[in-house]
Amino acid sequence: MIEALERTDTATLLATLHAAVDALISAGAAGRSEDEQLAVLRSVEQLRRKLPAIEHDVLLDLEAAGTHLSFGARTMTTFLAGMLNLDAAEAGARMHAARACGRRRSLTGEVLAPLFPLVAAGQAAGQLCERERRIITDCVDSLPDAAVEMGPTVEAELVGFAATMAPRSLKQAAERISYLYDQDGAFDDVERRRKNRDLHLTVRPDGSSHGTFEATAELTEFLQVVFDALAAPQPESNGQRDTRTPGQRRHDGLLDALRIVVGCDKLTSTGGVLATLVLTMTTEAYATGEGFARTGHGAQVPVAEALSWAGGDYRLMVTALDSLKAITAYSSTHRLFTEGDRLAMIARDGGCAFPGCSAPPGWTQAHHVTEWQDTHRTCVDDGCLLCGWHHREFERLGWRGGHRRRPTRMDTTPQCRSGAKARPDVTRYRCARH
Repeated sequence: MIEALERTDTATLLATLHAAVDALISAGAAGRSEDEQLAVLRSVEQLRRKLPAIEHDVLLDLEAAGTHLSFGARTMTTFLAGMLNLDAAEAGARMHAARACGRRRSLTGEVLAPLFPLVAAGQAAGQLCERERRIITDCVDSLPDAAVEMGPTVEAELVGFAATMAPRSLKQAAERISYLYDQDGAFDDVERRRKNRDLHLTVRPDGSSHGTFEATAELTEFLQVVFDALAAPQPESNGQRDTRTPGQRRHDGLLDALRIVVGCDKLTSTGGVLATLVLTMTTEAYATGEGFARTGHGAQVPVAEALSWAGGDYRLMVTALDSLKAITAYSSTHRLFTEGDRLAMIARDGGCAFPGCSAPPGWTQAHHVTEWQDTHRTCVDDGCLLCGWHHREFERLGWRGGHRRRPTRMDTTPQCRSGAKARPDVTRYRCARH
C-alpha cells in the first residue's frame, strides 16, 4: 500500500511539474517587469541544475535491477540511448554522472552515500551545473594514488569555489590544485597512467571522426615505432618534397599500420567472422559508382571513396541490394592476394615498386595493376607491391601501373587521355611517356 502510494505521489508530482512548466510557457514573457524576468532566469537555471539529481537515483536503481537486460540491452548506456533517443556519448555521460552523484546500493540493498556527496548535494540544491560537476569529479579522479585520501578535501574546496566562480575559472582552479599535489610529476607512475588510460572516438555521419586519448608509455612507444616506420616524408622520384604536414603523415602511417593488422588475420573473429570491412550499397550505385555506400558501422560514404578502400591485403565485402533489400551482387573476399603471391612479389619487387621508394616488403600492400573490378583476376603477373602512401596517392600524382609492374608517369597528351591505343603489350598497363 505504501509503495503504491509512493508511485502515485511520484506520478502526481511529475504531472504537477509538467503542468507548471506548460503554464509558464503559455504565459510568455509579455507584461513582466525586468526584475521579474531576471527572477525567472535565476529560478529556471536553478531548476535545470536540480533535475539531474532526480535522474541519477533513477538510473542507478534501474541498473541495479538489471532493467536493461530485460530489454535485451547489454549495458545501461545502450538501453538509455535507445529509450531516450540519445547518442551513445550523451547516454554514457549521464551514466557516468549517475555513478558519481547518485545514491548507491550495497549487495544487500542498503542505501550508500554517493561517491561525491558534496557535489551531489550541490546539484540537488541547484548550486552546481553539469559542467561544474564534471570539472570537480574529474579533478578528484585524477589525483595521484599517493594523494587519494585528499579527495574529500579537494571536493569541498572546489564546491566552495563553484559558488563564486564561473566554470572556466573553476577549471583553472582545479588544474592548479592538481599541479600542487604533483608539482614535479613524482606521482606520474605506471599505475597512475594505466588507471587514467582512455581513448574516445566521436564518429561523424560521413564516417570520419575526431577524438582524444590518454596513452600509457607502452602505447606511446608503439605509436612512435609505427610513426618512425610509416610516417616519414615520402618524396617523389623527381625530388619534389612530400607536401603532407607531420600530422597528416602520422594519420596515414597509423592507417597503414591498421591495414596491416586487419590484413594479417590475427584479430579475434567477431560473430564467427574474421575481421572484414563491409560495404553495402544499392544496385544502381554499384553499377554507376555514384551515390553512397553504408559501412559496417553505419557511416554513409561516397561509393567512389568506399570502393577505393578495396586496394589492400585485408578482407573487404561489398554487397549490392535492390529496392526490396534483396542481394543482387556481392564481392568475393578471394580477390586478395595469397601468401604465396606476396612471397613471389617480394622476391621480384623487393619492396615498394614505386620508383625511388625504399619501403621494405613489410610496409607494403599488394596492388592490382589492372583494376580488379574490371578483370576479376588476382595473380602475380598483374600485381605489384606498393607502400600505403603510394598505393593511395599514385593516381592522384599522375602515375599508373606499367607493363613491368612498376608505376610509370602518365602521359598528359589529349590523345592518350582519351584512351587511344598503342601496342597492346604497353597500353594494357600504361600510356607511353613523351
